[in-house]
Amino acid sequence: MTELDDLIDRVKLAGRQTAESWLRTPAYDTLQTQDGNEARVRAMTACLSSAILTPVIAVPALLTAFTWPQAIAGALTAAAMPIAIAGVLASTGSPRIAGRLAIGAAALALGALAVLSGGLASPFLPLLALIPLEAAIQSKRPSGLGLGTIAAVLALLGVAMAGSASIAGPAPEGAFLATGLSFGLYALVRGLAMCLQSAPEPQQLAAVPDAPGIVTDLDILDGLPGLLTRHTVRGEVIHITGADRSDFARRVGDLSGKGFVNRIHVADRIAFLDAFDRLRLGDRRQQVEIRFESIGASAQFVHAAVSLSAEHGPDGAITGVLAQTRDISAEVADRLSADAVVEEAETANAAKTRFLAAVSHELRTPLNAIIGFSDILAREYFGAFSNERQREYVGLIHHSGEHLLSLVNTMLDMSKIESGRYEVFVEPFAVGEVIDSCDAMLKLQASNRGVTLTRRLARGVGEIVADRRAMHQILINLVGNAIKFTESGGVINVDAAIEGDRFRLVVSDTGIGIPAEKLARIGEPFVQAQNGLARHYEGTGLGLSLVKGLVDLHGGTFSIASTEGEGTVVTIDLPADGSGANCETGEHDSVTATAFPPVLPRPARKELKNRNEDHVETARSA
Repeated sequence: MTELDDLIDRVKLAGRQTAESWLRTPAYDTLQTQDGNEARVRAMTACLSSAILTPVIAVPALLTAFTWPQAIAGALTAAAMPIAIAGVLASTGSPRIAGRLAIGAAALALGALAVLSGGLASPFLPLLALIPLEAAIQSKRPSGLGLGTIAAVLALLGVAMAGSASIAGPAPEGAFLATGLSFGLYALVRGLAMCLQSAPEPQQLAAVPDAPGIVTDLDILDGLPGLLTRHTVRGEVIHITGADRSDFARRVGDLSGKGFVNRIHVADRIAFLDAFDRLRLGDRRQQVEIRFESIGASAQFVHAAVSLSAEHGPDGAITGVLAQTRDISAEVADRLSADAVVEEAETANAAKTRFLAAVSHELRTPLNAIIGFSDILAREYFGAFSNERQREYVGLIHHSGEHLLSLVNTMLDMSKIESGRYEVFVEPFAVGEVIDSCDAMLKLQASNRGVTLTRRLARGVGEIVADRRAMHQILINLVGNAIKFTESGGVINVDAAIEGDRFRLVVSDTGIGIPAEKLARIGEPFVQAQNGLARHYEGTGLGLSLVKGLVDLHGGTFSIASTEGEGTVVTIDLPADGSGANCETGEHDSVTATAFPPVLPRPARKELKNRNEDHVETARSA
């Protein structure tokens, strides 16, 4: 029986969708909320549904009196009649006119069938008695019974006149079988029609026994945005309301009964049914995004967000579900467009990173030659300079080459971090040794600028577990920046301390400081406090970007505070045991949002994390 119910539902759904497509006009959208228009849809649905079943049922009856070709032609003619009636109903909008035309057409068709199969001796002649009965059932008025009787009598008179004129065909053999089969098929058709009409209509089954927490009148919700539906515990729709119900009916089709679930795209149907199951298991609300299959040509799907709320009876058992459905197709389109823009930007950024890496590699080879040969010339291995200006020029060439090589190396490191190919290798080392090395490298530069370098190591600061080369690079960049932006007579302090399991490094200066409006962008690639052609300090703006990237790869945080004209304080905080090295961004707390570097690719980061755990264990053992 379940298969038969599904077949009936499919036939009714096909008929209703065809009816709504015929009525899809601006006037239909305006009248969709009126009961008269719903009656038109139901009447057309019955006509078009019967057109599907008529050929299957008519062929066996006609085969008792006619040959196969004649029976098929008659069945197709019978199927065309309800389609024509539906067309009249769609054009006139009057069920009364369509009903009278249907009675007349049925009487004419049965009269013609009786004439062709024996006239007054035809086995199909008794079917004329069913016309008044059917007219009374459909109209539910005495006038309908009278009109059907008149049509049957006129058809009978026409058959009698055809017999007297000797134009009636011969009566078929087995007339009793034909008559019995005809009445049996009529009973089957009448039963199927009652089944089609007994399916719950959206606007007729809203009444539910009053109980606490159950809305019994959803008509007050007609003005709410979206589509509001009431479902049984099995998911069938028994009431439809909401301001957008006509729009959903136009774009999706009939959602009553099982239509709501059947119109959901098969890939999303499981998520919807799972949300329903959660409500049956005790949840009060569920939210799910689904796609309806669109019956229009404008789009393949209608994207919708469905909010489900369970209804409970006095005993606490679930009695139904209220659903509010919103069309989010525009939101989904905007989301996809934004994703496409982000993907395009990421692709462009990756191309830029690859370009920087390739150019940097190509620049290092000639730079090494320039630095090497200028150093040989400066040492006068192949003869002394005849002019002191030659020595000066060679020294400038050597110094410029080293400066450019340092810039190229910085760009390479930054491109590695952006592409996720920079890996830190942790090991235990003494913090004081790295600070001493940095002090020795930059002492001459600080002295030339007239700046004093100081360092303070808190008691207990010994070894930490980190990438020694990366920590050295961090210190060189921070102290070098401080020297560059501190005027003569200024002081630069380097403080190091271990607080719990965290290592804190603070580099402060009494330099020119950073304006408040530019502080937020400091640390982005190629961004400086002074941009433009009139700046007074050299550099590319990559130093702090590299520092932030290296700190992030250690699982640490980077913060900067500055007051214009007073100085700047940069604070680095990272795990002292190296446990945060090569971890994914987001596993540690961040003091400030950092736009650079981007997160490394997830698979690569997992491999680095597993590899780094081995390094940490080795360092701890050492």
